[in-house]
Amino acid sequence: MSSVADARPSPRRSRRATSRTPGIHPAAARVWEPEPTWVPATASSAELLGGIAGGLVGAIAAPIIAGPVHQALAGLGPGPGGRPVDAAEMGDPGWFGPDSVAWRVHSDPSLLVAGIAAFTLQALHPLAMAGVAEHSAFSDDFMGRTRRTGEFVQGVVYGSTPRAERLCRMVRKVHEPVVGVAPDGRPYAANDPDLLDWVHIAEYLAIAAANRRFALHPMTRDELDQYIAEVAVVGEHTGVESPPRSWDEILRSLERHRPDLAVAEYAAAGVAFLDDPPIIPGPAKPVWRSLWVGAKACLPPVGRRLLDLRPPSTRDLAGCRAALRLLDNLAEGDGPELAAAKVRLGISA
Repeated sequence: MSSVADARPSPRRSRRATSRTPGIHPAAARVWEPEPTWVPATASSAELLGGIAGGLVGAIAAPIIAGPVHQALAGLGPGPGGRPVDAAEMGDPGWFGPDSVAWRVHSDPSLLVAGIAAFTLQALHPLAMAGVAEHSAFSDDFMGRTRRTGEFVQGVVYGSTPRAERLCRMVRKVHEPVVGVAPDGRPYAANDPDLLDWVHIAEYLAIAAANRRFALHPMTRDELDQYIAEVAVVGEHTGVESPPRSWDEILRSLERHRPDLAVAEYAAAGVAFLDDPPIIPGPAKPVWRSLWVGAKACLPPVGRRLLDLRPPSTRDLAGCRAALRLLDNLAEGDGPELAAAKVRLGISA
């Protein structure tokens, strides 16, 4: 079976400007200079105050808007109901455990924004997006796909060791038939290690950025390193050859993928869908727009540049914080994966 790796340079070989500069105009060479170090911003005081005010307004309006908003956006979060706990798994902390950074990060409602940001960033790789567009009903089953992705992301963090391993095997199996030829003529395979690396780093860059900007207790710079080191085990079990283990390493991975990124046809269609999803009913549109603005604010500089995004306003960022507080208030306790983990470990709710 041919794969992307058959037709492309080794993913471990640098493709920076240093290997291309002979004969290239200096202005073009400057485009490929390494990106400055990016550490996702935390909320400003104005954003925090605006989010508090917006949350109060949302709480007052909740009796009117709660029903349609919850129904329209429920697919973005975990599915309803709890998850049974296997007696054989009792006491197993899984890959992470309650003392990990990942447990705290993945319990925050900022993960809703992270999921949207992660898809947007992943879509900027034409081969990764070709696999999504040509092998799944993205626009027809957006909420279903989002829910399944969320179940995996939460399951590997809060699940027992056997459950986390099982979820990763399922992902590898689902990826096996996702092969084809992208519109630009290049072959792709979802289980190609280079594409798996891209999906992995895009997912966790987005989660980290959303947490830093919108979480109630955002990660510190040191915790960014710890978080990326923790989630490397997920990359290993899904086929990533050398997943990053620090924030600097994940940025180097992003830099290595940078020449491959572009707003191709499938990416443009995906972003246009997110900009105004027809599946979101009118009463929930303002909440969705706030989440979408927040997601775009969480993209790394190269993503924002490719999509030609202006810096978000304080009002927009405060609106996203308010929307997250509203949705968090509408949620009924812990998600099923975290709830099951607490039962498994005997942790009081």
